[in-house]
Amino acid sequence: MGVGSGGGWKILTGVFVCSSLILLYLWIRELEINNRQKFKDGADSKGNGPYPVCGQTSSSTSGTTSSTSNIINTTEAANPGLYDDLTVIELRAIQNYMYGLTNMTIVRPSTATVRNSYIFASDLHPPRKAEALAYMAGRGPRPDRNARLVVFRGDASPPVVEEYIVGPLPNPTRHVLYTNSRRKNPVPYAYRPLGEVEYNSFYDNMFREIDSTLSLLLRESYGGTFTACENTCLTFYAVPIGSRIVQQPVRKMWVIASHSVEYFTLNNLDLIFLFNINSANSSVRVEKVLYAGREYPSLDNLALQYNTTSIPKTRIPFPRDDRNLFSSMNRRGAPVPREPKRAPRMVEPDGKRYSLKHRSVEYMQWKFDFRMSTLSGPQLYNIRFNDERIAYEIGMQEIAVYYGAHNPAVQAGDFIDSGVLLGTHSQSLVPGADCPETSTFINAAYIGEGASDEPVVLEKAFCLFELNSGVPLRRHLSYSKFQGAFYSGMTDNVLILRSILTIDNYDYVTDFIFHQSGALEVRVMSTGYIFAAFHTPEEAPYGFKLQDNIFGPIHHHMFLFKADIDINGTSNRYETLDISAEEVRNEQTTNDPSSRYNQIRFDRRLKETEMAAAYKFNFDNPMYHVIHNEQRNSSQGELKAYRIQLSGMAKQLLPEDQGNEILVSWARHQLLVTQFKEDERDGSSPYGLFDSLDPTVNFTSFLADDESIVDQDLVLWIPMGAHHIPHTEDLPVTPTAGSHMGFTLLPYNYFPECPSSQSRDSVRVEYKDQSQPSAGLRVERYGTPGKTQCVAQSPDYDQQVSDRPSSVLQYP
Repeated sequence: MGVGSGGGWKILTGVFVCSSLILLYLWIRELEINNRQKFKDGADSKGNGPYPVCGQTSSSTSGTTSSTSNIINTTEAANPGLYDDLTVIELRAIQNYMYGLTNMTIVRPSTATVRNSYIFASDLHPPRKAEALAYMAGRGPRPDRNARLVVFRGDASPPVVEEYIVGPLPNPTRHVLYTNSRRKNPVPYAYRPLGEVEYNSFYDNMFREIDSTLSLLLRESYGGTFTACENTCLTFYAVPIGSRIVQQPVRKMWVIASHSVEYFTLNNLDLIFLFNINSANSSVRVEKVLYAGREYPSLDNLALQYNTTSIPKTRIPFPRDDRNLFSSMNRRGAPVPREPKRAPRMVEPDGKRYSLKHRSVEYMQWKFDFRMSTLSGPQLYNIRFNDERIAYEIGMQEIAVYYGAHNPAVQAGDFIDSGVLLGTHSQSLVPGADCPETSTFINAAYIGEGASDEPVVLEKAFCLFELNSGVPLRRHLSYSKFQGAFYSGMTDNVLILRSILTIDNYDYVTDFIFHQSGALEVRVMSTGYIFAAFHTPEEAPYGFKLQDNIFGPIHHHMFLFKADIDINGTSNRYETLDISAEEVRNEQTTNDPSSRYNQIRFDRRLKETEMAAAYKFNFDNPMYHVIHNEQRNSSQGELKAYRIQLSGMAKQLLPEDQGNEILVSWARHQLLVTQFKEDERDGSSPYGLFDSLDPTVNFTSFLADDESIVDQDLVLWIPMGAHHIPHTEDLPVTPTAGSHMGFTLLPYNYFPECPSSQSRDSVRVEYKDQSQPSAGLRVERYGTPGKTQCVAQSPDYDQQVSDRPSSVLQYP
């Protein structure tokens, strides 16, 4: 062959090689596609499977799947339990009844103004404790269900706020003023909580006037206006002023201007208005204006001086509202991790290990009921372990945040958050972010303000889930054969009921955590945006400069929880086990009888009265806090108790009875114990934003009678808190790490041994034959499979919110 023939063979060889490589690539590609599909269908990397969806098993006869989960029913009950939230059916019946009254003209939410009478909020009014306990014990009739309504009487003379008890449900026939010796009713109209109707009136009245009067200033100084502004809008943050500060029962608030971008509390401006809202006719007028470091007596005066004199002026351009804005929560910077890889996920291999029926939960040895109080937030009732009641009620009572600054508006920032109705601010919890994807989500409903005349339904107000905490509940490794040669332990798998209250800028994660040891933990974490303010040099003692023109003012978060503990009944005692050092004779030496030795001991101290029980933490006097029934001892004759461990204590530094301190008088102590009274249901009230001159609920009255707490039905009031000096890592929002506050109820001689000894979650490793270690080891899982061979499947959240936008965000 010549040169040409040799070249042809080379071409053919090249074509063959290339074809082979293409075929090989296509074959590999087909394998990858098949494997991906197998993974998608639940197969393993070898193609075995498909694995079942977690919580389902294949039927050997029909080939279908059947759930092995416990019963999960999140619907509203047709016949609600004693502590179930008001149902939508009940709420509509309440509306129909109230709208039909002839002695009050109650208007519907969509037409309400501050000069009308309308229902501001609804809540369940739980039954009297004695009646509820009698019914649950089979010794009395079922108590009626009743609602508690907060009604704004803007058309009354004078205007007032009234609270009514309406019932019996589901078909109400009566309404009576709520009577309580510990609180006023009616309440002066100037002390009413903040609401949407009032905020709308600001826009309808004052902000049009502000725009008209200060149009040039607003556009030149800040590049926007409050109304008719499209993409360059200004907005505001209202700071109510306690009436004790202004020394008269009037309704005033500071209004801080800011750029309306994500997020407005981090974009505050040096423009502040003092609003006076006349309680007689709810008119609004501006008493003073602060601009560029100076004070002006009116809008007209500021406009005149701005236009005609050389007063100090500000130029703060309107921010570019994009993903890189420092105050936005968009991801930015170099991606971490470099390649998108999914985070670890929760799975429930054998389905859910808890049951939910409407508002009643069973988990392992625990049983409890729960609800969302519109006024005060998440609540638990009738909490039992092994069918013994540990507590009748545990729940949030109040959240308060007090600020410090040179800025007069921030100075006045003593926020009593129930004034915006705590329980209405938990909704739209996000699977895979707020709660595990395996969570069960529960709605809540109430009557309130808004454009709709229907009851308001808060979707995903709670999530309920079991969590592998990743921490051993108990364990021991006895590695040495001499010491027994075994391992035994178990993970602290817990059940968590969670709500997240978004109170304007801050978000508060509230967890009730049920451990298999019989311990119940209550935990609060704070996140969300800080309330920032405009920076000036005078703010140095109150916060750090975080961005251009912005500083983060120091503040004190405070929380109040109520815990009605019933240990072996309602006849309980509160004791402390006081730990101290003592000096004893040194028995370790025989040649010096005078030698002494120091060790620690404890002494039991019975607290006999409410004031004697008012506890202030002292590091020099450590102690345990225990609640017990004197008539019911342990099998060894010792006190059979529950211990209260406090892990969120903070000291309130403000002088007693000065300014707004009276509103958080409960924060003077770290634990308070009172005798149970029906009239002491609530440790705070939603009127606290304004009523400090004459508080509607004054907690000091709970202690004033200093009653006996020996062998009584006892209620624990547990304040928690933390001081926060914001820093740059609080931008854009404050992380939860380091913000955990809480308390725990721990069994203390209550059980013969730790109840978790019964749990199948235990793992034990031991010799198969103690006499022949060479025979190997046995892993004992007590019937629970050790391997997980199923795939997690959860609803497609992305598709759900695409189909129903209003389920997570306000949607037109």
